[in-house]
Amino acid sequence: MSEKNLKEEIAEEEDELLENDVEEDSKELEKKLEEDPSALAPVSDDMLKSYLNKISQFSPLSREEEYELGKRIQDGDEEALNKLILSNLKFVVSIANRYKNSGISMTDLINQGNVGLVEAAKRFDPERGVKFISYAVWWIRQAIIQALAEQSGTVKLPIKQASILYKINEAVEKLTKENGKEPTPYELSQYLDMDTEDIENILRVSRNYLSLEVPIKEGEDKSFIDLLESETGSVEQEIIHGTLTEALSEIVDELSEREAKIIKWRFGMEGEAPKTLEEVGEMLQISRERVRQVESRALAKLRKKAMKRKLSDYLN
Repeated sequence: MSEKNLKEEIAEEEDELLENDVEEDSKELEKKLEEDPSALAPVSDDMLKSYLNKISQFSPLSREEEYELGKRIQDGDEEALNKLILSNLKFVVSIANRYKNSGISMTDLINQGNVGLVEAAKRFDPERGVKFISYAVWWIRQAIIQALAEQSGTVKLPIKQASILYKINEAVEKLTKENGKEPTPYELSQYLDMDTEDIENILRVSRNYLSLEVPIKEGEDKSFIDLLESETGSVEQEIIHGTLTEALSEIVDELSEREAKIIKWRFGMEGEAPKTLEEVGEMLQISRERVRQVESRALAKLRKKAMKRKLSDYLN
């Protein structure tokens, strides 16, 4: 046998071994998906194509099916939990795809999103009257955001605190521009409708509350905040908008006439595109800053009302 033929034969054997390994990994993943999706094996780059093909076979659930599964999950039914997770794995991929240029591989983004999906499935309360994915989008997104934050070394906090820290950073930047100085924890608490002590604790743990402005990757200008702010118009925002419109329409009507108008216009709750502060100000013949103040007050009221109606997960 010539040296060339020998090399070709070795290469063919190596390719065959690799294909067998990938096929075995894919079968193992399929088995785990079917038996226990709450213990999903990490998706590797080699398995990604097979994984995507596999999850495309799971059909979406109707509202009635989600409700039934949710009730069974509350009773400890593992089979119902698995079915709810399996039927929504495709949605995790769609959210992860929004962060594909963030410096983390697509497979890792999917892995993190799956963690959020599993957590949402375990916590889902069908009595709230919202679609499961409208609730799960928060958990999926926060799991991915937490992974991005840890990868960039900006923050190592529990998921909920990482989300709050981002809000604080956003408020710091806005208030600094408006007032020409950095806000105090008390001023932040007034602006965000939070306890001063809670803000101080989160800032203390995070060490540097402007750290979210550092680049995601060394040598790049894009920061963690830039990444989050670029998410407007994404799939999850559309779902969040639809959920809030449905779930909050009643409590919005309990606001004053001006507050209700501002909230509906600002969030496009009447079927129109959301309006800017300037546009709302012109319509009501008040200043942009006055619109912001009324909106902030109205949102604070909505949060309190939402707490009573078990909608706080969607507003926080």
